[in-house]
Amino acid sequence: MSPSKSRKSSKSSKKAAAAPANKSRPLAKTPPPFRNHVVDKKSLKALVAWAFKTHGTAVTSSMADKLKDLGFRYATQAAVSISVDDLKVPDAKKDLLGEAEEQITATEERYRLGEITEVERHTKVIDTWTETNERLVDAVRKNFNQNAPLNSVWMMANSGARGNMSQVRQLVGMRGLMANPQGEIIDLPIRTNFREGLTVTEYVISSYGARKGLVDTALRTADSGYLTRRLVDVAQDVIVREDDCGTTRLITVEAEDGRFGNRIVGRLTAVQVVGAEGEVLAERDTEIDPPLSRLFEKAGVTAVSVRSPLTCEANRSVCRKCYGWALAHNELVDLGEAVGIIAAQSIGEPGTQLTMRTFHTGGVSTAESGVVRSTLSGTVEFAAKASVKPYRTPHGVNAQQAEVDFNLTIKPSGKGKAQKIEIPNGSLLFVDNGQAIDADVTVAQIATGAVIKSVEKATKDVICDLAGQVRYEEAIQPREVTDRQGNITLKAQRLGRMWVLAGDVYNLPPNAQPVVAGETEVVEGQVLAEASQRSEFGGEVRLRDSIGDSREVQIVTTAMTLKDFKLLEESTHSGEIWNLEAKDGTRYRLNTIPGSKIGSGEVIAELSDDRFRTNTGGLVKFAPGLAIKKARSAKNGYEVNKGGTLLWIPQETHEINKDISLLMITDGQWIEAGTEVVKDIFSQTAGIVTVTQKNDILREIIVRSGDFHLSSDNKALERFEGDGQMVNPGEEVSKGLSAEEMKFVQTVETPEGKGLLLRPVEEYTIPNEAQLPELSHVKQANGPHLGIKATQRLAFKDNELIKSVEGVELLKTQLLLETFDTTPQMTVDVEKAPDKRAKTISRLRLVILESILVRRDTISDSSHGSTHTELQVEDKVSVKAGDVVATTQILCKQKGVAQMPEATEADPVRRLIVERAQDTTTISTSGKPLVTVGQRIVDGELLAEGQPTSCCGEVEVVESSSVTLRIGRPYMVSPDSVLHVRDGDLVQRGDGLALLVFERQKTGDIVQGLPRIEELLEARRPRESTILCKKPGTVEIKRDEENESITVTVIESDDAIGEYPILLGRNVMVSDSQQVTAGELLTDGPINPHELLECFFEDLRSRKPLMDAAQEAIANLQHRLVTEVQNVYKSQGVSIDDKHIEVIVRQMTSKVRVEDAGDTTLLPGELIELRQVEDTNQAMAITGGAPAEFTPVLLGITKASLNTDSFISAASFQETTRVLTEAAIEGKSDWLRGLKENVIIGRLIPAGTGFSGFEEELQKEAGPHPDILSEDPAGYRRMQNLRPDYTVDMPPAASSTAVLADPSDADLEATRSRHGIEEKSGFAAFARPDAENELKEEQVVDAEAVEGLQEEGLLSDE
Repeated sequence: MSPSKSRKSSKSSKKAAAAPANKSRPLAKTPPPFRNHVVDKKSLKALVAWAFKTHGTAVTSSMADKLKDLGFRYATQAAVSISVDDLKVPDAKKDLLGEAEEQITATEERYRLGEITEVERHTKVIDTWTETNERLVDAVRKNFNQNAPLNSVWMMANSGARGNMSQVRQLVGMRGLMANPQGEIIDLPIRTNFREGLTVTEYVISSYGARKGLVDTALRTADSGYLTRRLVDVAQDVIVREDDCGTTRLITVEAEDGRFGNRIVGRLTAVQVVGAEGEVLAERDTEIDPPLSRLFEKAGVTAVSVRSPLTCEANRSVCRKCYGWALAHNELVDLGEAVGIIAAQSIGEPGTQLTMRTFHTGGVSTAESGVVRSTLSGTVEFAAKASVKPYRTPHGVNAQQAEVDFNLTIKPSGKGKAQKIEIPNGSLLFVDNGQAIDADVTVAQIATGAVIKSVEKATKDVICDLAGQVRYEEAIQPREVTDRQGNITLKAQRLGRMWVLAGDVYNLPPNAQPVVAGETEVVEGQVLAEASQRSEFGGEVRLRDSIGDSREVQIVTTAMTLKDFKLLEESTHSGEIWNLEAKDGTRYRLNTIPGSKIGSGEVIAELSDDRFRTNTGGLVKFAPGLAIKKARSAKNGYEVNKGGTLLWIPQETHEINKDISLLMITDGQWIEAGTEVVKDIFSQTAGIVTVTQKNDILREIIVRSGDFHLSSDNKALERFEGDGQMVNPGEEVSKGLSAEEMKFVQTVETPEGKGLLLRPVEEYTIPNEAQLPELSHVKQANGPHLGIKATQRLAFKDNELIKSVEGVELLKTQLLLETFDTTPQMTVDVEKAPDKRAKTISRLRLVILESILVRRDTISDSSHGSTHTELQVEDKVSVKAGDVVATTQILCKQKGVAQMPEATEADPVRRLIVERAQDTTTISTSGKPLVTVGQRIVDGELLAEGQPTSCCGEVEVVESSSVTLRIGRPYMVSPDSVLHVRDGDLVQRGDGLALLVFERQKTGDIVQGLPRIEELLEARRPRESTILCKKPGTVEIKRDEENESITVTVIESDDAIGEYPILLGRNVMVSDSQQVTAGELLTDGPINPHELLECFFEDLRSRKPLMDAAQEAIANLQHRLVTEVQNVYKSQGVSIDDKHIEVIVRQMTSKVRVEDAGDTTLLPGELIELRQVEDTNQAMAITGGAPAEFTPVLLGITKASLNTDSFISAASFQETTRVLTEAAIEGKSDWLRGLKENVIIGRLIPAGTGFSGFEEELQKEAGPHPDILSEDPAGYRRMQNLRPDYTVDMPPAASSTAVLADPSDADLEATRSRHGIEEKSGFAAFARPDAENELKEEQVVDAEAVEGLQEEGLLSDE
């Protein structure tokens, strides 16, 4: 290596990089000079980069090898070891923590005195700890640097080998603030580090974050992988296919703070670059390397126009000049490079380094920035034009905010130079004009730039920490606000204190009445209030045993006894069965057992006798006169309307699913009862068997009993064919055969021949209505009462066939409960009651009980006095409606003075307060007190000359040498807070007093990391997106005082007015009479990219031709997207070259939607590439047809992948069936242009080394889309489809196909001039190929291929 080249320092390697890259420089033999530099990770990177750049791969790899050997050699001799003692905790930690504790104690004290609000306290505590943490990191650095620079932990963290400062901080500093599971910061930091060990509390708090981190990592890897896959899919067919697309479009890269950094390195200039003095620095298409970039900076160039993949006009790919350098070797990209996949992987890979959800901090750390301190002691003077307004900082410090720019001077008290400070508008001042200050006092906080901060409203509760009475200060000025629902809330209008004055507050139970008057002395055990419990309807009282901590009193509101039914209990093996027995012996089975509850309309009992039970299945016939109600569902049977006779023709039906080989009888045979019809199945009755079978599987066997008579009387046989008929007694059935009683006659076929079967008919008499039991009632006036209703239900309707062997219940009689005048809460209890006369007989009684729970005596606790409850009734006594059943007394806990709030009609007294001796304190004063009665004072205020008070409260008594204070606690309330309590209300400890509403800066990182990248690349529509300005103009802001709504109106150039109503809770980001452009944000919030594109396009559309408007709108959106994605990565410290993101964004914005096809062959609503529409419209311009109208669309990466030309690629990505089905229906062709399609089909990919085979194809391609302009379907491609093997020599295309010879250049030139076509445009024809041409070309035979197939015997000679 030449001496100048082996410097191992990052400084020299940067110099070396400036030298022009010269690939094969001979390596010098002289040994390099020794350089004494620290080589850390950074300089190693620089060294390797420099070696690669100047000497190429081989030299670099051998150098890297040698470096590795060097490293290992020394590591073997003396490597870093690590032990617990290497974790050195800096001595400064103790002092730093002490300072922080002091600050926090002071803050807590200010909060206790009601000087700052809960929100300000929280913010201040968090900021204090954040600052302490940062100072501690510096202390750790300093400690290691001074005392142990070779400490192994420090070396690793410092050189970049392993770990970083934030990890070292946790090992030897303090772990710092942690977030709770909701993501808010807990204001209790972890003061210890891992070296010292955490306390239990700290350990629990720290494990929240640890869990979050774990889950986060697991989800992140999955999400990131899927993102990479989608990116690869959308960009896989972007391959560098040509050298120069010849576009004149460009993007402009602007310098940040006069520097370009690496942002234009590796790009090509799009136009001449001219310096500030007009000298030409670079021509068009110059590659920009780092020296040239620095030259631009020196020459004061503020913006460079470069070529970019975004503006490349190459068809479905990117050209070399628009792409620029390949970042692998810093040379112009090679043809056939798959830049799409490189881009996808470059964006996807860092995905794992991004955080997922970042924590929603409780107010961002507002650590003071731009603080100016006084350098000398003296007097403050504001300039004459100074104008300030009062301002309260987030930490609750009262300051002043400058309203104009001015100078502030501190005039020294002695000799010396005055200190001058420039105060820009918006800065905060912590000193007053004319104030005398010391040196090193914070004077001001300088505002940096007029940034409109985007803020959000947040709330925090103020919780009361002592019981007592609420008092407002005058300053709060609460006002009532009624919202749309008519709810009234109190809001504070000004900053002020709310006091809670101590006292013992008693909660009164509902309907309790105070029995003491206000302002009376009470002693311990005295009754303060009484609550009575009354009966609603009255009735007989039953006292029940106590349950838990209360006792139940039941009052029988109404009762009903079934007098003439006995209640009998039977024990069976399945449990208790209860029956009701009527006088005539009819039995009802009880559905509800005594002790249970039932509701209205439920069945109490069912008739249980066998009068209506059959022995087998059969057929139901209704005799004339029997009628049923039409029922919607037959689930519960059919209610009988009118009684009558029901006819029953029995038959036994066995439902069987068995093989026919198991059948033991023949169809039509007469069998006796007990015959085995199928293996293990026996008939119950005698009769004729009918067998139903299907596919040799037995389905049913029916046995019909009766008398069988063979008959040859055809007339009779015909009459009873099919379903059969009823025959009345004495009627003739056939010649010589008549029925003695009613029979059902059917014609049947048996093995002996045809005959008549006379089947028996059973008659059941159905009564008109069921008999009801006699009832006796007990009921109260105005109260509910009960009744019983009986229903008869037939289980089957007329002509219904019941398939059964066992037998069925034909009629059910049910007793139903009816209730009158009940409320939904009432339930009916079922009871067993002894008969009044005969005690041995039980009756069924149904009752409605009113239940009153009577509390036991309770011992007092913090919020309740002790109670004493007395019953005012005895068992079995009757009470009237409204009688008192029990009274509960609330007793006083400690003596004091009782006070009550005023009771109103709407608002009865629910709490009362007793002011005890310990709630006041008397302080004796040395001089005459300076305070007055009713004044509220806090610690530190003077009671008398030279005597500050030591507690907060309200002055109750002032005497000549003593003051009595009622102890209280002040709470500061900020403006616009919602007050939960009113002046004079009584509160318990832990009640909410107010909801503080405050603004906090929206943290830029709430939507950050991967989810944000995904949202951008998938072009999602965010939930509450910002309102965008549609047309440029001047802003006017209108406020509606009544409902506090805001409307932004924009007066546009043509005096049209655009109105934008702003929803509540949104911050307006523009000011009155400001000029806005289209697409500018009017409110804060995430941007909807689709809406943004629409705004740009609509605005440009009105001023420019369609094509230009579309291109410019897309360009604006592309720029916006690229910067947004870059911002997310930069915020996480990941650097990705712009061109990668540009390749992806290009794929997302390449399509337009056809709105109106004009005279073209496009379809309205079709998504098509902008290039294709452009070509088609140019063609239309030549032929004079109407061009197509379109709007640009933005597709997310998934949508874009599924919208590619290649259906094979789309199908391999997602929704395979849908993609393939659509391709089949539309008859799509896949031209195999990308990588995936070729891999799937099994051909060489058209990139890298496989690219050369496709160059020939490219030359034949007709430019635009195959569906619009015919491509050369024959020749090279056809052949290739037969033989996908590039090594075979291809026959010249012309020999095998009948294609016309190419036109000569002169012909082409003539045609071009005739139609005014530019030479570069790439279309070949202006019509779709019609079917005939296409087919003829398809059928051309490739002679050689045919010969080859014949030789192999794969094709017959014909």
